[in-house]
Amino acid sequence: MVIKKANKEALTAAEIKAIKAHLLELREDAMARLKDKKRLDMPDNEVGDPIDDASKSLDKEILFELSGNAHKTLDQIEAALRKIDKGIYGVCEYCRQPIPKKRIKALPFARYCINCQHSTESSHQH
Repeated sequence: MVIKKANKEALTAAEIKAIKAHLLELREDAMARLKDKKRLDMPDNEVGDPIDDASKSLDKEILFELSGNAHKTLDQIEAALRKIDKGIYGVCEYCRQPIPKKRIKALPFARYCINCQHSTESSHQH
């Protein structure tokens, strides 16, 4: 009879429940940032001097960047929530090994273990 050792990196049901609650909070935060971005968008028809125009342009660029980051984060959060619902959360998409708990707690929407993350990043840089 073979007894399997429990994988110390496998998440418990209670840990997954807590992570899901945290992901839902992160999703609300990202959605609120997108809502704020829309509210803060400035009208184009204001009159001002070139310095005002440059400042407004920079503000819009920063808001656009924040919006892009919020959309990306929202997409990652949604993907993690779908994985939880499918029962495949916490597994590296590349090597199919459990993502270490320490990484999951730091980045709850991580798609890869740290080794595979480094591999994908270095392959994209070439």
